[in-house]
Amino acid sequence: MHSFVRAAIIAAALSSASALHAQTLTLQDAIERAINASPQGKAAAARQDVLVASRDQANTKPSPTIDVLAENLGIGGQDLRDQIQLTATYNQRIERGGKRAARIALVEGDMDVARAEALVRLLDLAANVHRLYVEVQAAEASIVNAQERVDIAAAAQREVQRRVDGARDPLFAGTRAKTQLAEARVDLELAVHARDAALVRLAALWGGSADGLRVGSEAFLTLDRLPVGGTMAAADLAVFEARRKRSDAAIALERSNAVSDPTISAGPRLIGTGDVAVVAGVSFPLRNRRLANANVARAQAEQRQIDAELAVERYQRNQAIALAAEKVEESRHEVEAIRDRVLPGARQTLAEVRAGYARGGFSFLDVSTAQRELAAAHARLVQAATRYHQAGVELDRLTGRLAPLVQEAR
Repeated sequence: MHSFVRAAIIAAALSSASALHAQTLTLQDAIERAINASPQGKAAAARQDVLVASRDQANTKPSPTIDVLAENLGIGGQDLRDQIQLTATYNQRIERGGKRAARIALVEGDMDVARAEALVRLLDLAANVHRLYVEVQAAEASIVNAQERVDIAAAAQREVQRRVDGARDPLFAGTRAKTQLAEARVDLELAVHARDAALVRLAALWGGSADGLRVGSEAFLTLDRLPVGGTMAAADLAVFEARRKRSDAAIALERSNAVSDPTISAGPRLIGTGDVAVVAGVSFPLRNRRLANANVARAQAEQRQIDAELAVERYQRNQAIALAAEKVEESRHEVEAIRDRVLPGARQTLAEVRAGYARGGFSFLDVSTAQRELAAAHARLVQAATRYHQAGVELDRLTGRLAPLVQEAR
């Protein structure tokens, strides 16, 4: 037996033996591991810490100032020295128009946006985990099909060899049967390697090892995604709602900034004669109405932009949801048709051809053709089921179906 054929058999045997003792990894387990290992949680917490500090900063009143002014300094006689004045004033700007509350509301709007965006990033991570999980399931299903192909090819090779030994078939028929068996074993080895590689890619999402893990493919051909369709994920919608709430706070802040803030001043004045006086005053900045209106108009325009972006996002998401739902249904019909109609016919054809071949009614070429047709039907079934689940992953991400799992894993 050729060395690479022996390697394929050994690899398949080791894979089957290790699978018996491997830990079955569910989709929920994989999502939890990826989320717990991701630095996104720490990044989101750090961003919230920054915004908390910004809110404390926004909750402070304007800092007071102290002005010191010396007047009538010069060179002259006693009369000039008597006119020297030294004034020190304490100045405090008084905020009006609810500026402090508006600043706080704006920062709290940023905090809401940050929380909503953090959840969306986790949903994207969960969708990536789900895609790789489906990839592993598809590889597992391919191993099952490859193993069945090996069993069929091995049985056919034994039958052909008996006929060759009995001089009922030429020698090349036996050689061809051995080649097909070797090809089936190589395909099994490649399927095992593909499954192992997919597991490594999945485990890499949490920086772990794929050793001792398995993903069951028993439910891979279970088409239980009902009902299809849905609406835009609440998490994605929450981002726009938070951004719009923040834009309301931005408009309120610009309107409050349009209100002039008086500055109250008071302090002592020392005169060169030795007298002391008290000075007090109040100042109002001149209002720039044009600038204030422009700032409010800009904030309102930004809010309209958010509304327009939400409308575009809804439109695109609804189209994407409809397309993903259609792909789910299309793949479902293909899987059901192959599973319920094509595969039974291919199996029956192979059984009938092999029975006829045993009686001498067919050639090995007929057996080989029936085997390849069954293998092609198996491969097509796995491909259709993979498309079904991949479209389901896209649909789940668009509609936010995995949001409860993500919330539980946080």
